[in-house]
Amino acid sequence: KEKEKEILDNLNLFEESKKFLDNNMSLATLSAQLGTNTKYLSEIINKYKDRNFNSYINELRITYAIQLLSADKSYHQYKISYIAEICGFTSHSVFTKVFKSVTGFSPFEFIQNIKSST
Repeated sequence: KEKEKEILDNLNLFEESKKFLDNNMSLATLSAQLGTNTKYLSEIINKYKDRNFNSYINELRITYAIQLLSADKSYHQYKISYIAEICGFTSHSVFTKVFKSVTGFSPFEFIQNIKSST
């Protein structure tokens, strides 16, 4: 229980530090940074975050993208591939697919909705 709490606290710090934006972030990398093994970290993420590692990281990245696009209109002018890249995605198509699964909109549609509501 104590180790679980320590890992959860470290996951919160990881989220605040925005290290999930590193496109090389993997379960192995994160577990090494947190001083635990991949199997245990994966179990903790599944149990407390209710998703697998990839879904966890991708949702953090999409949440960041939403904050970026909502808070700063200058990002509306950038190509979707650039936004994907700064949010930690190596593929425009994966970014678009995950963005749509999380928000229900493609990144382009999301930006258009923000533009029309302001």
